[in-house]
Amino acid sequence: MNTASFSNIFSIIIAGAFLVISLALVVFAVMNALRQNKQIERRLSGANGSDISNFDRPKNRGKLLAQLGAHLTLPDAAEISRLRFQLSQAGYYDVGTVKTFIAARVICVFAPQFLVMAAWPILYENFGLNGAVLTAVILAAVGFVGPLYFIKFKQQKRTDQCRRGFPDLMDLLVACIEAGLGLDAALVRVSGEIGGRYPALKINLEIMNLELRNGRPRHEAMTAFAERVNLEEAKALAVMLRQAEEMGSSMGTALRTFSEEMRAKRMLKAEEKAMALSAKLTVPLLIFIFPTIMVLLLVPAGLRMSEAFI
Repeated sequence: MNTASFSNIFSIIIAGAFLVISLALVVFAVMNALRQNKQIERRLSGANGSDISNFDRPKNRGKLLAQLGAHLTLPDAAEISRLRFQLSQAGYYDVGTVKTFIAARVICVFAPQFLVMAAWPILYENFGLNGAVLTAVILAAVGFVGPLYFIKFKQQKRTDQCRRGFPDLMDLLVACIEAGLGLDAALVRVSGEIGGRYPALKINLEIMNLELRNGRPRHEAMTAFAERVNLEEAKALAVMLRQAEEMGSSMGTALRTFSEEMRAKRMLKAEEKAMALSAKLTVPLLIFIFPTIMVLLLVPAGLRMSEAFI
């Protein structure tokens, strides 16, 4: 038996071992989650004295991914709190979001490996053993960091939506305060009015209103709201409202002054971007437009000169 055939047999053995181990891990995790799901259904049926068929089974099956992630959740409470906060910024507020995220990351890491194992002979033939292993490692790394980048993309998208809707929020808040409503009632009214166009801002306002109803101090609720929407304007608003409340100044005057300053800053940023537009257009002008103009000017002259010489 030559070296090439021995390498082929060895690579097939490695691929089969990886495939069996991955399948065993996935099957074990899924079966364990299903067993816990059945135990929960059995307890619910025994507690309520009714048949389990009366429950919403599709809804319970939808929680299978979260139950799968329950066995993979990090034991560090600080890490779990950090993940929960990041997921809330991305718009995921369910209790099992951390478990679902971790389970999704594990699936993204292991699922591409099945494709690599299935295409192992082709990868080995074209790229060799090192190339096939490198492909598996790259896919595993992409599957590990991909969900994090997806969450960051969702965070940025919701932050941009909140940034666009924050001036409207300030105008409505000023109008409600000057109409005679208190700050808490004004926040409730604004959350109801602004939700049709900016749902991300409405959800965060409703969370803040629930915190205020449960007795959380106003400055802490406003600070938590500013951290969720991740806006400097919201953080400055929280500080301004706390100072106005402590000093006893007029809330309507403070909000109107803050709104005018915020709009002035936004106008300055817009003018700054407009001034930088000419410099940003230099690169595409040199790369795309200038060569096209040169071709249009020189090609006809070159053709006429070639015809004259011929």
